[in-house]
Amino acid sequence: MPTPLPDDRPAQAVRVANYLEKHPHSTAKEIDAVCDTGSISKVLSLMAKPEPLGLGYGLAYGWREVLCVGGTARRPVRTYVLLHRPKKKQTDLFDPT
Repeated sequence: MPTPLPDDRPAQAVRVANYLEKHPHSTAKEIDAVCDTGSISKVLSLMAKPEPLGLGYGLAYGWREVLCVGGTARRPVRTYVLLHRPKKKQTDLFDPT
């Protein structure tokens, strides 16, 4: 039986980034339903923080109205857009790659 892949926060962040590339302006609920992160708020928060404390992704935020109360009212919901992925770390000062 193959060993399962790690499901740590960086792996979850990659799944979320892949999803946001194809589906910009998604809500946290939509992202979590597809990416199964466990705690989407923690993943999005960690993604948006700059390195070394966070993961260094660029996220933009917006709002979208959704129906609630059986379709009789509307409420604003936060949406997310991926702006950029973390910059590649350079390991050696003399290595141009």
